[in-house]
Amino acid sequence: MTYKYYKALSKTTAIIILVVVIVAIAAAYFAFQPGAPQQTTTTTTTQTTTTTTTTTKSPTGTTTTPSGPKALVIETSQAYVVVGPKGSIVPPISGNKKIIVVAYVVDEKKTKPIENSTGFVDIDPAFFRDYNVDALIMAARKATDPFIRYQIYEAVYKLSNEEVPTLWLGQYVLVRNYWSWLHGRYYHPTLAERYDLLWEDSNAPTVKIGIKDYVNDPHTYSIITFGWPDTFDPAADYETFGWEIWQNIGDSLVTYWKEDTKTIVPRLAVAWVHNKEGTEWYFVVRGGVKAYDGWHDKVYDVSAVDVLFSIWRIARLQLDPSWMITEFFDVNASSVLTEDEFNQLLQSGGLVAEYKGKTEEPKSLQDLLSLFGYSGDTAGVVKLKLYYPYGAILSILADPFVSVIPMKYLFDNVDELKGKYEQALADSQNGKNPAAWAKYIGVGEQEPTHLFLHQYPVGTGPYYIKEYEENSYMVLEYNPYYWNKTLWNTKPYGENGKPIHERAIYLINDDAVSRIEILKSGQADIGAIPVDRLKDIEGYQFKDTSFKIIVEEGGLEPTIVYIVLNANKSPFDNKLVRQALMYAVPFDQIKQDVYAGYLERLYGVIPASFPGHNDDIVTKYTFDLNKAMQLIQKSGIDPTKYSFEIWYNSGNTQREKIATLLQTYWGQLGFQVTVRALQWGTLLTKTEKGDFDVYIIGWAPDYLDPDNYVGPLFYGGTKFSVLDYQLVSSVDEAQQIFSK
Repeated sequence: MTYKYYKALSKTTAIIILVVVIVAIAAAYFAFQPGAPQQTTTTTTTQTTTTTTTTTKSPTGTTTTPSGPKALVIETSQAYVVVGPKGSIVPPISGNKKIIVVAYVVDEKKTKPIENSTGFVDIDPAFFRDYNVDALIMAARKATDPFIRYQIYEAVYKLSNEEVPTLWLGQYVLVRNYWSWLHGRYYHPTLAERYDLLWEDSNAPTVKIGIKDYVNDPHTYSIITFGWPDTFDPAADYETFGWEIWQNIGDSLVTYWKEDTKTIVPRLAVAWVHNKEGTEWYFVVRGGVKAYDGWHDKVYDVSAVDVLFSIWRIARLQLDPSWMITEFFDVNASSVLTEDEFNQLLQSGGLVAEYKGKTEEPKSLQDLLSLFGYSGDTAGVVKLKLYYPYGAILSILADPFVSVIPMKYLFDNVDELKGKYEQALADSQNGKNPAAWAKYIGVGEQEPTHLFLHQYPVGTGPYYIKEYEENSYMVLEYNPYYWNKTLWNTKPYGENGKPIHERAIYLINDDAVSRIEILKSGQADIGAIPVDRLKDIEGYQFKDTSFKIIVEEGGLEPTIVYIVLNANKSPFDNKLVRQALMYAVPFDQIKQDVYAGYLERLYGVIPASFPGHNDDIVTKYTFDLNKAMQLIQKSGIDPTKYSFEIWYNSGNTQREKIATLLQTYWGQLGFQVTVRALQWGTLLTKTEKGDFDVYIIGWAPDYLDPDNYVGPLFYGGTKFSVLDYQLVSSVDEAQQIFSK
């Protein structure tokens, strides 16, 4: 995902958020105690290793001489992480640190070939694959012991710094702008602001925005920005513009309230429990929820069946965000329960509820609902089956891509499904056998329900999309059927059942100078203004009023910017070339001239404040063209024989400037470099298929965990038939694991 514009908050609040992130991550993983190491299956390609012969003492005292590939040893702050295929030889290790072993067997049949993979879905965006890296990432994902997990992440961070298939550029400093008549702004690292939680002074000016009869007034939230959502289908959208829209027009099962990053609270789920192993989760679905179809002025009731159908459909489509479902959830083993069935399950014991610091084993549905403080209607229960315990599972379910779509809406409107809704329900036994839906829902970008939702989204959130003209404007209107519209009887959010912001309007303009003038005119309340132009708007006063434009700064946010090299093509498949290009990135110039200082250096895949980030164990690349040229010569390539393009999304002036700087300095190394702007959707489509040389992009986290960086951005898609990870105290113990 990549930010279209950047946000900020006070420095104190930012620091608090970052501290809370660490606490929340740690608390989640302490919730499940470690058990036996999991064995998994994964995919891969061939990879050469060095074979060594070593003399050791066997338990009987006889001398043996094992041979095999040499395991890789990575020293972290508190451990030696030893990784390699089964049969590897552990080299001598000196020091008193603990040893973490990760031993694996690659499943060649299940590993998708690199050329058939999709960036951000089943391989990293650079199409880079390294078995050792992938084994470490999967071991950290499955580990429940925080010590093992976080030391492995340090090892991954170190390898991402050494291999650099992606040139890690920087981590953003929080900054945002808005007119002083706007109030209630808040910041959350993963979820966009909800527009019904913001409000304006009643005497804010009224300004025509130049689209039909729309005006920017105290009841309109107007945003001047650039780009366009990749798709309106939440099951396929994987970028921040689309997620921002779905945060406002849809509902996930759970959420965070405003800037809170620690406590998950109810949304469409009113209560939940899990088994003691953390592999089965049960969500009680809120009753009385309706999805509004503004395209046909029709409403749809939402139940647990719709919740499971929406999650199941994400996995079925296999589009961009699907990995967050397919990796953790066994959707075909998930099911829908009635309240009576769930009540009987609770009575049998063994299910744990954790909410706002309380942990209980409720013996009835009423006990559970009381713990969560809910007394309204319910609409069934969803059981979600996990492949293994994962502490960030609730945070994933808070993401906008899991917004619930009423199943009947698709069956009413998609030609291939019309008239089949009742049969599809019956085939699935009302959600007890979701695999039956595969008869009706297909796979991929041409799947009929995806093509329909791509244009006509429907949700249950506080707003709905009233109208839009692609690449021009979009109008969100408040949802008159919103399940929580009583919130709008409470000041300052609303009055008489309406939010203060009755509508939100996106104005789209790819020209930064025009965006500045539109913001200054009062046609917009906030704007996507390049940070190096913020001085042009800060303090600007609206004519004949005391209102002015505020530029608000804060601390680091968990959003990063980076340069992707296609590591599956020459010369970027050469590590020395990649390192050379890293030394030819003028970071200090980029920080000051492009980002006006609002960027901090990043040397690996995990940003500051997340476990695994440790700059003491990595190479701190500096801008050094002589060093870069030495590495180019050492690599054995002739740079004058290579020409390539650097892409960026049109309208993003920062990335345009970065691309131009790279063109200059990489050209001095001998490469023939051109720069090209692509429309946002085109850029995503081409790069995810591996059809690129170099491009510049950003990443905003889906959920607050280091795995959400190393997984999408560094995992090469290798599948494993065996994956053992253990903490041992000696080289001999480590060797035994590799020799089993």
